[in-house]
Amino acid sequence: MNRNTLEILLMCDDGRHRVDLSLSESSCWSAFLGPWPLPCAGAIEEMDAALRSREVLQVALRGCPSACLLPLLWLRTIWFVEGGPEVLIEWIKVEDPTDQRGRQAAGRLACLLADTVRCSDDEQAWLLWGVDASGAQTHPEEAFDLLTNIVDLWDTDLQHAMMAADWTEALRRALVHCGVLGHRRVGIYGAGTHTRSVGEALMEPDIEIMCLIDDDARRHGERLWGYEIVSREHALELGLDAVVISANSIEERLWERASVFREAGIATLRLYGRSGSTAASANTVHRDALEATC
Repeated sequence: MNRNTLEILLMCDDGRHRVDLSLSESSCWSAFLGPWPLPCAGAIEEMDAALRSREVLQVALRGCPSACLLPLLWLRTIWFVEGGPEVLIEWIKVEDPTDQRGRQAAGRLACLLADTVRCSDDEQAWLLWGVDASGAQTHPEEAFDLLTNIVDLWDTDLQHAMMAADWTEALRRALVHCGVLGHRRVGIYGAGTHTRSVGEALMEPDIEIMCLIDDDARRHGERLWGYEIVSREHALELGLDAVVISANSIEERLWERASVFREAGIATLRLYGRSGSTAASANTVHRDALEATC
């Protein structure tokens, strides 16, 4: 699959038609979304010429989901506002997004908007992109959150700085809360974008951070902010008192995977859990920690 081209297959009443959209990291759309391969100028016109006067039964977008997002949005809002053909993404090669938060968000949103996602490597789609391509249902609010994140990327540097400050404060208060509860040996679950942005909270905390925990086996043994990245199994052997989940968009999934810690009697906290959850939500952590430091 050519990385510089997005292949679109149209299954029509008169046969199959193919449209190849050129992609570029300096596309006119990159100023809004980010410097990853996106459709070049003229893409809408090319799609319009192919779609007009045809009865389209199915549309297959063959390429990376982050490059599929704009054509998919155009299909849903320009040519097929109501109903329309099935739209699927054929994810031929799962690339590492190289820590591009916006690209990950765009890819996840595209997968949510598509009717079907066919992926060559479901495991890598989850580990690298946070995309569950196996067909599992996703909470509807995630699509709204992802869309909001993408719109916010129009002022990427400012927005990331503001989010990083919020994330740092949330984690700092959670660690204070651990100390108040007597949890002295703490593991941080998640070594992705969120944890890379909160280093200030991990510098000289009042408790002892024993490790960072991540599900990507390739990262085990690496160090981030001076702490070793280990597996959940390894973390269980370290005598942890508590585990704090350091993630935002995939927090719910990490909470489910952290059941191994709860089953072992290890307190588990999350920063952004919704009300009604058995987790220590952000509001609870913030309130208790503030009361403890007053």
